[in-house]
Amino acid sequence: MSGAIRLRLACGWASLLLALLAGRPACATEVEADSTRSTTLPSAHGALLRSAVLPGWGQFYNSRPIKGLFFGAASAAALTSVVVEHRRISSAPTPEAHQDRTARRNSRLLYFALSVALAAIDAYVDAHLADFGAERSGLSTGAVMQVEMRRGKAWLRLKAPLP
Repeated sequence: MSGAIRLRLACGWASLLLALLAGRPACATEVEADSTRSTTLPSAHGALLRSAVLPGWGQFYNSRPIKGLFFGAASAAALTSVVVEHRRISSAPTPEAHQDRTARRNSRLLYFALSVALAAIDAYVDAHLADFGAERSGLSTGAVMQVEMRRGKAWLRLKAPLP
């Protein structure tokens, strides 16, 4: 591939990525948190589909940018390794090396598919749990985590009221 074609392809993918990440969804659901304000919760199916199309997009949709970067980077690394291994197949010196490289490529393709599936599942679950722990019927969940460290000792306390 020539340099100009690669540059156009990279610019096309970059513009598509920016267009996808720029907008918030139209399929979010409205939930009444209290009588004075409403919050917009992400759609679980929308998050799942977004992450299945572009790993990490569903996490950004759910306002989890760190997880989005993680899943995006993991999937990009897996896909890059698939492409690199696929290009190495044709230069195999022996039929055994050809078979080994093909098996490695297929394994890396499986890792890529697994990273996409995990990103989609994570986005779906995060969207479902978006209102978990929110104020309900005037009661605050008020979960508190405390870390206390003293000489030679450390404590981790989690206090959460039960419904």
